[in-house]
Amino acid sequence: MPKGPVFLILLTALLWGVSGFIDKLTLRYLGPHEAFALRMGVNALLSLAAFLWGWPAARASVTAAGSLPILLVTASLILTLGGVFCYIKALSSGEALRLVPLSSTFPLVTFLLALAFLGEGFSWAKLAGTILVCAGVGLLAF
Repeated sequence: MPKGPVFLILLTALLWGVSGFIDKLTLRYLGPHEAFALRMGVNALLSLAAFLWGWPAARASVTAAGSLPILLVTASLILTLGGVFCYIKALSSGEALRLVPLSSTFPLVTFLLALAFLGEGFSWAKLAGTILVCAGVGLLAF
C-alpha cells in the first residue's frame, strides 16, 4: 500500500482522537442538543466555504455522472449527522474513555458492506484484523 494514504489515515485518527477529547470537554459547558446545534452551525459555515470553492468541479462531475452521486452524498450526510448526534448524546452521559473507542467498531460494518456490495476481496487476514480491532476496542470499552 502506498505511504500517502496510510499517513492520511493516521492523521485522520489523530484529528478524530483530539476531536473526541474536545467534544467531551464541550459537554462540560453545553448540553448534548446545544452542542450538536452549535457544531452543525459552525459546520454549515465551514461547509459553505468548501462548497463555494469546490462547486465548479463538483458541478461538472455531477453533470457527467447524473443524480446518483447527489443521492449517495445526501445519504452519507444524513447517516453521518445521525451518528454525530448519537455520539454526542452518548458522550454527554458516559465516559469518553469507554465510549469513543466503542464508536470505533464501525470498521466491522464497513468490512461487511464492502465485501457484500463493493466486491472488495476477502482475506482471512482482513477478517482477523477487523475482529482484533473490534476486540481491542471491546477491551477498552468494558
